[in-house]
Amino acid sequence: MKTLYVSDLDGTLLNDDKKLEPEAARILNGLIDQGMPFTIATARSIDSVKDIVQGLRLELPVVLMNGVFIYDMQRQLRIQSNYLPNGLAAQILATYLQQQLNPLVYTIDLSGQPKIYYRGIHNESEADYIGNRLGNGDQRFRLTEDYSESLHERIISMNVIDTPERLQAAYETYKDESACVCHYGPDIYAPGYHWLEISSSHATKKNGVLFVKETCGFDKIVCFGDNLNDIPMFEAADEKYAVSNANPELLRLADGVIGSNKENGVARYLQSIFARGE
Repeated sequence: MKTLYVSDLDGTLLNDDKKLEPEAARILNGLIDQGMPFTIATARSIDSVKDIVQGLRLELPVVLMNGVFIYDMQRQLRIQSNYLPNGLAAQILATYLQQQLNPLVYTIDLSGQPKIYYRGIHNESEADYIGNRLGNGDQRFRLTEDYSESLHERIISMNVIDTPERLQAAYETYKDESACVCHYGPDIYAPGYHWLEISSSHATKKNGVLFVKETCGFDKIVCFGDNLNDIPMFEAADEKYAVSNANPELLRLADGVIGSNKENGVARYLQSIFARGE
């Protein structure tokens, strides 16, 4: 039986400094070299993933932005793209603005370049997310007060970062909309804040890992996660494990609990099962 191993990044494979520990990279590369089929499924874009995992020899397609993209790291090519319908994106944008939220609109422009439209930094969580990326030279960000240009491009997702109290109404408005999916959960790096990410209904980690499983000829999925956006991936998995620092809901759903992200729990667990010949 061919088994596909899939890990989330933030809070799972990465440490609290948003980095892959050298020990974890060494273990995983050794296992990949021995034939272990391993990939990642993350909410991050290729722009923020490529530097973080550059030391990993990822040969299989990866799942990006919670399933918006399936990406071939070797060929640097999008294999599959799941965009949000522009009409629905316009409705979501209007809702965000009416509720005095501050949208982050992720797009691919007509020349194929990724962009993020935003109108400033308004809270601690935005400061961490936007500030960190701007500080690392991220070229996607476009400061604007007028989002109209974004609605003429391909829409990746419509996001907001704020407190749960301020986001709840928008979440309730779209959580049952058939053409989109709402990824709604806490920011693990800024306690007290949540992310609301609305993207195409086809854009889930579940669909992403199933696509990799089917197109690459695997029989079984074993996955690892820590947060609520990993629940769809857990639904697709034959075995699912939560790191010990995971959200309580994920701990409840997991088949087992492994070491924390600070203990290189995923890498060490995989090393242990391969050493046993499982």
